Amino acid sequence: MKIFGIIVTLALAANLSFGQAAEQESIKSIINVAYVEVIHNQGDLNLTRSGFHPDFEMYFYRNVNFSKRSLSSWISAIEAGRSRNPNPPAQKAVAIYLVDVTGNAASVKLELVREGKNVYRLPASV
Repeated sequence: MKIFGIIVTLALAANLSFGQAAEQESIKSIINVAYVEVIHNQGDLNLTRSGFHPDFEMYFYRNVNFSKRSLSSWISAIEAGRSRNPNPPAQKAVAIYLVDVTGNAASVKLELVREGKNVYRLPASV
């Protein structure tokens, strides 16, 4: 009976870890398509519009002040930057992810690398 209990426990653990791995891959895919490929490798901004929640707000700290930017404002700023410099980077940015899923929440740490150099690190929670 103990062997059966161990087998069932192992089967459940394998099932749970497979489900979490699938969720992690799904999260990585969305971030890669809607953020990395679009924002950093100059892809189609419509993918960002569809990949981020319409109520998305970006908070950032600059010049000793906290500021926030809506999704539409962020995309407008990217479009303005692209009009000034329409050429995509010669080398694509590559993302390195650490994704943790707990229940219906996920935490993502993202490191971007271009030409072997760290572009920046982004911790985020979803």
